[in-house]
Parts: sequence; structure tokens; C-alpha cells
Amino acid sequence: MQEKFLEKIEYSKFERERVDSFLASYYKDYSRSYFQKLASKNKISVNDKPVLPSHKLKHGDIVEVGFEKEVKLDIIPEKIKLDIIYEDDDIIIVNKRPGIVVHPSYGHPSGTLLNALTAHSKGKYNPYLVHRLDKDTSGIIIFAKNEKAKISISKQLQNRAVKKIYYAAVKGTIVENKGRIEAPLGRSQENRKLMSVNPLAKKMAISEFKVIARKEDFTLVEVRIITGRTHQIRSHMKYINHPVVGDKQYGGPETINGKTYERQMLHAYSVTFTHPKTSKAVQFTAPLPEDMKEIFK
Repeated sequence: MQEKFLEKIEYSKFERERVDSFLASYYKDYSRSYFQKLASKNKISVNDKPVLPSHKLKHGDIVEVGFEKEVKLDIIPEKIKLDIIYEDDDIIIVNKRPGIVVHPSYGHPSGTLLNALTAHSKGKYNPYLVHRLDKDTSGIIIFAKNEKAKISISKQLQNRAVKKIYYAAVKGTIVENKGRIEAPLGRSQENRKLMSVNPLAKKMAISEFKVIARKEDFTLVEVRIITGRTHQIRSHMKYINHPVVGDKQYGGPETINGKTYERQMLHAYSVTFTHPKTSKAVQFTAPLPEDMKEIFK
């Protein structure tokens, strides 16, 4: 059973504000969606009565919040080699190698980064996943080591305050030196496992790119994702007819200069965000894996 602690606030400003919005502004390390979940469990009360997230506050109200403490994750520890770039009491930054799955799921119950980090933690903390990378995408990924850090970074991601830069090798020659792709993504009508720009897509996705170098039949690009949609770079590059090299799911060429690539040449190179404890901007970078070094050298 989850433990909880209570905190009461005497509400005295911003008449008629929603309780979830008020709490998210009062507790800046927590997101509005977090308080919506608490309300759904009757853990937010106004004047001793449980309320919905949409409840409008008035002068003199007393808001009571039952914060949930951390729950142990049921993930089996496994000794798997990790490339840890940085670690402190709140976050751990990993350079993910291609071919490893980030978290357990159907078809991948073990052998994941979370299994490896659970072993690395030795029971001292729970590694929390705050964002994801595809199995065959390499590069930098952030894990939180406590609930407060998880919520802080998740909130930054929701507010598009995290800057993520990727490197990719894509098919053909991109004529423009830089560009912006602003196109909605949704499940492909032909293959539900893939994402595509289609008439039914509702989630807007924004990617910005600049050319690093042009080769004979491919281009090296730096891509910044403004939004964080599933398969965003892979589907956006296909949309502009420059799919990622090795990405056969999205139509990318598997062979370049006689060499065959078994996975997409896509690497999460750097991430910049505000540290959840110090409130200072931090940036981390992950060196390219060997298969991409060959293309980029």
C-alpha cells in the first residue's frame, strides 16, 4: 500500500482558478497531469471535501493534497554493460547502444536498459524513465532517480523546454542548408506499427534540420526535435523523401557505398535541460557509435 503525506494550503489569490492549475503553479516541480491523477484517486480536497481537477477555487479555500511516495518497480535486476555519461543523486545519463530496448514490454520482458539500471542501483533508488529511444536508435537518454526529478524533467518535456539534437544519415542530397518540417503524425493506415503524415493525423510534430555534409548519394544532417512524437525523425525524413539510411521500415536504403547497414543511422547526440535540483541548465553529449563514425568521419 502506498504511503502518503498531506499538506494544506490556504488559498487566497487568483479567484476562480482550477485546482489542478493552481497546484501545478504552486508546486513548480510537479505537472498539472500529476495533480489530475491525484484528484482521480480522491487525494485532493478543498475544505475537507474531495474535488475534481476542474474544481474552481475561491478566496479562503483550504486545499489538501495527498502526495504519493515512490513505489518500488517490479523490474528484475540484470548485469548488462552500461555506458554512463553522468550520474548524481537525481539523474543518470546513459549513452544507449543500438539494439537494446529501453524498458520491458511484450516481446522484450528482460535485457533492457531499465533491467540494467535496476542492477546498477543496487536497491538504492528506482530508475525512472522520462523519455524513450527506439530499439535501434543509439545515443543519449535521461533517467530520473526519484519522483521529484522525474516530474521536473517530464514537465520540461511537456513544455518543450528540453533541447534534443540528433545526428542522422539520410538518403539522397538535401539541397537546402537548413529547413523546418511541420507536419502532423498519426498511425499509418497501411501499417499500424508505423507513424506517418496522413489526413487523419492529429498530433502536430515539428523538426528542424541543418546539413552537416553532402556525400555522393546521402546527406549528413543535424536534427532538432521541437516536439517528441513516436518515430518523429524517421517519419518526417521519409515525408520529405529523404528517409534515414538503414531504416527499411520507413524506406531508407540499406546499402551505402557497398556497405550494408542493419539499423537506422540515427543517434541522439545531445540533450539540454534544467537540472531538477540546482535549477541550472545542463548539457550532455554522447559520442557516435562505431557504425555511424564510419559515415561521419
